[in-house]
Amino acid sequence: MPRASAAASKTARRPVVRAVLWDLDGTLTDSVRFVVDTANTIITSHGGAALEFERVGAMSGLPLEAVFRLAWPTLTEGDAERYRVEYRAHYERHAIPATRLYRGARATLRAFHAAGLLQATVTGKRAADCERILRGLGIKADIEVYLGGDSVSRPKPAPDLAQLAMARLGCAPDETVVVGDSIADIGMGRAAGARTIQVLWGFARERLPEAERVVGTWAELRDVVLAMAGPRGSRGAKPPSTILRGRGPLRS
Repeated sequence: MPRASAAASKTARRPVVRAVLWDLDGTLTDSVRFVVDTANTIITSHGGAALEFERVGAMSGLPLEAVFRLAWPTLTEGDAERYRVEYRAHYERHAIPATRLYRGARATLRAFHAAGLLQATVTGKRAADCERILRGLGIKADIEVYLGGDSVSRPKPAPDLAQLAMARLGCAPDETVVVGDSIADIGMGRAAGARTIQVLWGFARERLPEAERVVGTWAELRDVVLAMAGPRGSRGAKPPSTILRGRGPLRS
């Protein structure tokens, strides 16, 4: 078989995508600036020097402790926990009410839901904060599972969050696509064996060679994912027991 035909045949045999796993900051919500500003508020309140936006933004998806260690490399675990508590209290008071979806996010979430795709969040934020943000923005029935950094023991780019989401949704890695803006998101997806799409409207504006696909607009993202999904009938029914019907989205 000619090489081109063999490659086309291999692509054609790939399972259709049934699930979309979403990063939050810089992917669904225009909120990277809030993360940076909140971190700097805590750092400067304890006598540290404010960090540059690029340094903190590049750590999107990583634990807060990693950000604080940029200011204090010898930070103790006790201080790290105290700063995490202060960060979350400040973020809840000031950033969560101000967080907004990117224009195009709502229509895309609803289009994927209408197409029968399962959706979950895989953010570095706490799962409860993620759910509060998105439900407050009117995203209710579109997302089946809310997962966050406190849902697993290892943060991105370890595969744990994506693996847990796939288990909850009842989907295999090759039936799943991870959508994110950072190297941590793409690294997590690849480590979990999932397909990956980098979006260019978040923090990282340069193409990441590790990403399977790179998109620059919401319309392009919808086209790419729906093409991966194929006709609705080819995806089969939603798994019966991994999602609790009638009780709203699952959160861990």
